[in-house]
Amino acid sequence: MPSLSFTLDGVAHEIELYPDLAPVTIGKVIANLPAALDIHCAKIAGQHIFWHAPVVADIEKPADILTLPAGTFLYWPERQFLELIYGDLQAEKAQVSVLGRLTGDIGWLRAFGRRVVENHGQAPLLAQLTANEDALALAVPEKPFTSPGLNALRTARKAMWQAPPEEMYALLRRQGMMIPYGPLAMAEGELRKLHELIWRLRSAAHGIGTAERARVLEFLIDAFNARIDGFCALHATGKVLDDAKALLGAPEDIDDVIEELVLFTGRAAAWLDTFIPWNALNEATQAALARQELR
Repeated sequence: MPSLSFTLDGVAHEIELYPDLAPVTIGKVIANLPAALDIHCAKIAGQHIFWHAPVVADIEKPADILTLPAGTFLYWPERQFLELIYGDLQAEKAQVSVLGRLTGDIGWLRAFGRRVVENHGQAPLLAQLTANEDALALAVPEKPFTSPGLNALRTARKAMWQAPPEEMYALLRRQGMMIPYGPLAMAEGELRKLHELIWRLRSAAHGIGTAERARVLEFLIDAFNARIDGFCALHATGKVLDDAKALLGAPEDIDDVIEELVLFTGRAAAWLDTFIPWNALNEATQAALARQELR
């Protein structure tokens, strides 16, 4: 069976792939390997780790995430996450694509999952993902663009995927009342919600017809940029979003603009998420609620 290697702390763990269940998603993922991964903790669902997917793909043979066993490797389209489950999930309602499953004992993943929860936002949590030789033939190459504007947007998207832009570090260095946490949390939330809303524009099933998508996308960019650029001072990120509006006049390009913006906004939100110490914030909230006798 074709497989990937998830390498953590110098040890490679095999993920057996199921190309019969999700051939398109698997092919796109393989085309973007090898990749360095920044690992994130679940905020609500419980026992899984995730990292941001470098691809956009529709769901294939939907599976209820709550029915999947520990060790499952999956793609969650709307959140655009690649995930590994290491135990029971608790509250998610989602249909996902199953990509494969870890082979062998997954005790190491359970231990790493706890480490991710406890250390998220405190220090980088890194791993590597590579395609083994038997999987390389499944790769689906990226679609080329002829439009200069689309190529410029793709270049900006790829730059966002390389590393957090300097302006994010500048945000973290800001000082003042409720700063940097206020703008950090605001920017992460605004970019994540913008990402999810742009994702929904991909399909008329969510109530926005093809003819309306450009107008709605322009509205979303303006509305969210009021916070991302105007309030959180992520000016370069805001400019990429603002410049994308000039591409909306060509109906034949709208699908590609949407896909590139999904990748751009999702990756920007994911970088900001790596700086948020979720476990410490949750513990502080529990303590505050206990003092108010609400727990």
